[in-house]
Amino acid sequence: MSKTGFYAERIRPVVVTAVLTAICITLVSAFYLSTQDRVKENEGLVLKRAVLFAAGLNVPATNQGINELYESLVTEDNGVFTVKDTSGKPAAYAFIQTGPGLWGEIGAVIAFDSSLSQFAGVDFISQNETPGLGARITESWFKEQLRGKVPPLKMNPEGTESSAPSEIDAITGASRTSEYALSLFNRAGERAASLKGGN
Repeated sequence: MSKTGFYAERIRPVVVTAVLTAICITLVSAFYLSTQDRVKENEGLVLKRAVLFAAGLNVPATNQGINELYESLVTEDNGVFTVKDTSGKPAAYAFIQTGPGLWGEIGAVIAFDSSLSQFAGVDFISQNETPGLGARITESWFKEQLRGKVPPLKMNPEGTESSAPSEIDAITGASRTSEYALSLFNRAGERAASLKGGN
């Protein structure tokens, strides 16, 4: 009787847990493998959309439209995306810039004009900032204010309507995320300057 009790109380729960764990791992692995190609395709689409948006182009509403516009205007070499105008001349240069955020890494596609001297735009491709506060970096007003600005940048409090060519507005209540974004933009400015020197 004690062996039955021991089995029922100790061994059986372990065996049941192990079997259920194996089943769950198999199901999750199968789901991961079956969706892996679609995930990569979607990640590629997010990047293409971000490059087009950061370069100041009107981004098509459909996935097919995004792919077609990207393929016709953008080339990539060593992590630098060259966005051409309709005549085939470079109109903007973009690259991925990453840096720390409050809760994790922030990733952005940052574009510069053809002279690599002023920002063409930005689009964030990854962030884990606080919703309603730091996550406001993805809002249009925050992204659009970067267009035409000249690095290095300074940050003003939100709502002060920074009109100077090197000033952008911070996000009220998210001073740390604003500082992280400013650092990201200024490091992108340094990278653009080094690319300009290499041309």
